[in-house]
Amino acid sequence: MRKGFTLMLLLLWSATGFAQIDVEGPSRVQQNHNLLSRSPNSGIGIKGGVSLANVHGSDKDKFGNVSNHTSFHAGVFAQFGFGDFFSLQPELLYSRKGFERQDSVFRYDYLEVPVLAVFNITNNFSVHLGPQVGVMVSAKHEDQEIDLEPYNAFDYGASAGLEGQVGRFRLGTRYVHSLGDLRKEDSSGNSIDENIMNGVIQVYLGVSF
Repeated sequence: MRKGFTLMLLLLWSATGFAQIDVEGPSRVQQNHNLLSRSPNSGIGIKGGVSLANVHGSDKDKFGNVSNHTSFHAGVFAQFGFGDFFSLQPELLYSRKGFERQDSVFRYDYLEVPVLAVFNITNNFSVHLGPQVGVMVSAKHEDQEIDLEPYNAFDYGASAGLEGQVGRFRLGTRYVHSLGDLRKEDSSGNSIDENIMNGVIQVYLGVSF
């Protein structure tokens, strides 16, 4: 778990530091600064919203008749523009995932780092697409803590979404498709290889500064 969290932080640090690398002396730093300042949506900010979570995969029937679990996500973002069309947006999010089954809720809490390519279709509308990694920090069944050992602490996947921007406010929606298996052991502690992963639809409001 610590290795996964360290990798997640290194990915965020690498993405945010990319635009500040000095490879040709002070003139190159000034050039990069001017390039970033011309982008209409560079900056930092906070965001949060509603998550509609469930599981997907060919083995999800092992969990029975599952349905969506409504929860939340929240965090911070930084956006670095390269011209008027393209920008890079790393984020650090606290995200709740899981599913419901027969009025019972299974919840998995993650710290996640998406690193998204942002393509500005207009000055106020953009498409987001990119990879993300995450670390599971807790698991609960009906508000009771459950053992993390059967689960894969490290997760990875892809995100895609749309965002509208008015002034400093952003409203968007995104689908997060996990590619890492949720579990590595069954309830008896036996190693398993099953195709069950998280999937989340997010709707969020952000404010940039």
